Amino acid sequence: MRIRVGLSLALATLLAVALTSTGSTAASSRHVAEPAPVASLEPAKTEALWQRLVAKRQRQTQAPSDCRPLRAVFWAATDYLRLATKLAATSSPCAEYYLSVPPIVGDKTRIRANAAPRIRALGPNFHAMAEVHFTAWSRWVQSTGSSWYTAGITARERMAAAGYDVSRGDIWVVNELSTAVRRGTGSARANIRELLRGLYEGDSRPTRGTVLIVGVGQRTTDTSLLQTNLQNWYSDSAFWTDMSTYVSDWSQEVYGDVRSHAVPGVPEQVRRDYLNDYLQHPLVLAGGGPPTIETARSYLQASYSPLANAAWERESGYGWTMVFAEQMGAYVSSQVHALRYFSATVGQPQDHWGFAWAPRNAAGIPAGEFAARSGLVLDRLATAIRDSAEAIDPADPGSAACGPPGQNIHCAVDLEGARLNEAWTSFRTWTQPVLGFATPAQTIPAGTPSGQMSLGLFTSSGLAATTPVPLAVTVRSSSPTGVFSTSLEGPWATTLPLAIAAGTRTTVAFYYQDTRSGAHTLTASAVGATSGTQVVTVTPSALTAVAVTPRSVSVQARASRQLAATGTDAFGNVFPVVASWSLRPPSIGKLATAAGSSNMFTAGRVLGRATVSAAVATPAGTVSGAAELRVTPARLRIGAITYRARNKSALVSVSARDATGSFVSRARVFALVRRNGRRYTPARAETGAAGRVTFRIPAPRAGGCLSTTITRVTAAGFAWDGRTPRNRYCVEPRR
Repeated sequence: MRIRVGLSLALATLLAVALTSTGSTAASSRHVAEPAPVASLEPAKTEALWQRLVAKRQRQTQAPSDCRPLRAVFWAATDYLRLATKLAATSSPCAEYYLSVPPIVGDKTRIRANAAPRIRALGPNFHAMAEVHFTAWSRWVQSTGSSWYTAGITARERMAAAGYDVSRGDIWVVNELSTAVRRGTGSARANIRELLRGLYEGDSRPTRGTVLIVGVGQRTTDTSLLQTNLQNWYSDSAFWTDMSTYVSDWSQEVYGDVRSHAVPGVPEQVRRDYLNDYLQHPLVLAGGGPPTIETARSYLQASYSPLANAAWERESGYGWTMVFAEQMGAYVSSQVHALRYFSATVGQPQDHWGFAWAPRNAAGIPAGEFAARSGLVLDRLATAIRDSAEAIDPADPGSAACGPPGQNIHCAVDLEGARLNEAWTSFRTWTQPVLGFATPAQTIPAGTPSGQMSLGLFTSSGLAATTPVPLAVTVRSSSPTGVFSTSLEGPWATTLPLAIAAGTRTTVAFYYQDTRSGAHTLTASAVGATSGTQVVTVTPSALTAVAVTPRSVSVQARASRQLAATGTDAFGNVFPVVASWSLRPPSIGKLATAAGSSNMFTAGRVLGRATVSAAVATPAGTVSGAAELRVTPARLRIGAITYRARNKSALVSVSARDATGSFVSRARVFALVRRNGRRYTPARAETGAAGRVTFRIPAPRAGGCLSTTITRVTAAGFAWDGRTPRNRYCVEPRR
């Protein structure tokens, strides 16, 4: 039976359908406030279900051999614990569930506490994601003057304090990357890369997380600008290299619209394919891109995670879902079917997708009734995910979300006036030519112009192409000191306008120069073409100075300190050098090696100052640098004092040790031996090569207990700490 939307809808829903379908501006004026985040819209029922699930969490269901693995990422605006418990109650045995927890509304840089342990308690395949609200943290960076990297580190610290445990699978999720990042506006990409680096590195436990990317509605009919921005974004190899390090789930917001799906008379398989044109458009586009976007393509093929639409009831902000709960459940099932089908048919080793859950009572029905109806949508979502994991119909993977083979009982929904949107089919083809460097990558010294460079125009498959109209190209560098010119004599500028004439394939020759060493990305961009990049490696120029670091340091006797030699060129570029090392005076210590980029100085027992020099021979002469060392006294302590009897005498053994426990030779030890607490005899001697000294004293005839007090210790290079270990020795009276 197919569920139809018509005159039987509630009046509020009918009004929303009519206003939105006709495009009336009145629809945008109808406002229902966003609900405040709560753990559950049905707290008592959720708590009871949670308790039952936690009590039997160890009873693991054996996954069938043909069960498709799934990494499911869910973003929850509210009702997050009910979402988790309902998913757990009907979970797929071969799925890992990642669920976001909204931050505190009054200050969205604060991580909600005590939620993560409750989600983890549902089973080892349930993980909490701490939401890092991008806009809120942007304001935090501006108000505190901190860096974006510090923001990421701080967010990780707050995660840990709120009960998130990355060692048990909890991660972070950034909500949400703005369109400025997609467009490459200003420093937007650089900022997000630093934020993600901080989130990844965190508290010295590197942890990859999830990023949610702002999407475009399915009803959009002109997707050309979005496609152009994506094609240019995919050419930013440095950005995607960082994403592959920091981000495990690249989650595009693809909030579908019931009005672009529920077309009467259209078979489910056709609807499925149109859904995937929208849900998978970033990945499909990358798959058809040129070799120059391989970094982005390989990353997205492993990490792309469409975030589909379970937000009900919604007129805007998400895809339009102003339908009955049963109809929303059918729409959710259709999306699960489409997602499963795509992953299986393109050969992905596991499914990787999720849903946004953002219930809102837009129709204004009683709160209890809305909670119950929205619970039906959650039940359908959980069941569709579980059922679709099994390959019931090999010709149509995922179709079990809709019911038994040939029975489309869970995905059938019609909406009068709905229509399919052809615009998203354009992402099946790379639609613009590609700018590329027609000359090989170069390595140049700082301050020296490169060899000739030129740009060419290519098809997405890498073949040379021509432009029917003149193409204005701009080339720039990621280095702030990089400059370009069409002549070796200049003038030089940080950006260079070039042109590919109509009917031609390449630009005129140009040159690049930079005073900063490193690997710098040159980017060529033009309206109507995919940007091209090439990395230029700039090496330091001739050595002009050598420095030894640290420049001044104190080292205790017998201790060691690492030293490094670095060179500097005329432009201030610092680089390691292989130097010849020397020490003056040599009696103060020793160096581990005669030549190298680093050295280890070990102090002897001679106190005083010394100079360590590093010299590098160049065609222009020897360049050297030096560091000043000061050898200071090390701490000396007395080890355990022991006694033993020998021929009517008592032998008192004392050891001298340094801070590492090694023995100290040639230490003069002065001691006072007491009998029963009274002065008995003084003693003094010098430690031998083994750092020990033994005093022979006469054993008292009358017996009694002996104790030794160290009164003074002198040793070259050492200062005694003034302490005597506790000691005592008792002897019997002599007969």
